[in-house]
Amino acid sequence: MKEIIEPPGMWNATARSYSHVVKFTNPQALIFVAGQAAVGPNLEVIAPNDIEAQARVTFEHIRDALAAAGASLDDVVDMTVYVLDIVAHQWPVRKVREEFFGTSNLPVSTMVEVSRLALDGLVLEIDVIAAL
Repeated sequence: MKEIIEPPGMWNATARSYSHVVKFTNPQALIFVAGQAAVGPNLEVIAPNDIEAQARVTFEHIRDALAAAGASLDDVVDMTVYVLDIVAHQWPVRKVREEFFGTSNLPVSTMVEVSRLALDGLVLEIDVIAAL
């Protein structure tokens, strides 16, 4: 059972598209999705340097990876977001994340600025953990 917990006295995490705490009791399975990015089947970068387009493709990849494991975005309990420029990228990523996750049942999330990603032109990578 998945429970979203917002501890008293903490800021409103929902406004930033995540939850402070997700408690999952007795999961049947944990699904770990490796870092996903806007990369096509031939390792080509999709929408080079376009944060919003790359976020949309990345969340589509995550959705598809979870579906292959019998899960959905609703099952995501943890998300780590890697961006090249946290000041410029955080709000576009949050905007697109809300398109995929809505404003309730949000996973915990950490966003980190990194100096480089695996392929030139990538500005975003995301990994998630889901629980069934």
